[in-house]
Amino acid sequence: MAPTCRPRPDAALLLLLLTASSVGVARAAPRVPAVIVFGDSTVDTGNNNQIPTPLRADFPPYGRDMPGGPRATGRFGNGRLPPDLISEALGLPPLVPAYLDPAYGIDDFARGVCFASAGTGIDNATAGVL
Repeated sequence: MAPTCRPRPDAALLLLLLTASSVGVARAAPRVPAVIVFGDSTVDTGNNNQIPTPLRADFPPYGRDMPGGPRATGRFGNGRLPPDLISEALGLPPLVPAYLDPAYGIDDFARGVCFASAGTGIDNATAGVL
């Protein structure tokens, strides 16, 4: 005779308690106050849009998967970059603004800011290739 699979009453009670305890729970204030980013094109959120450089991402197809519709923001990717994802996971804004973007100010930067610039190199000889 094959064993039958019956739900355990204690497992159902645990699931009910977990579901009930998560309903209506207010989100706590973020434990990390801001995300500050330094780096190159892998994390550049648009600083190169404001400086004279051939390394730019302010044209299609960049940004085709951005929240709110396709728009090239200067991020070197389809949409959000790792700093954006980390910021959102920490309970901060879902997009980390570029320091040189004139659309943002000090209030925005208090929650996160990106100083990264595509083409940045550790060695001056590497950064001066272009």
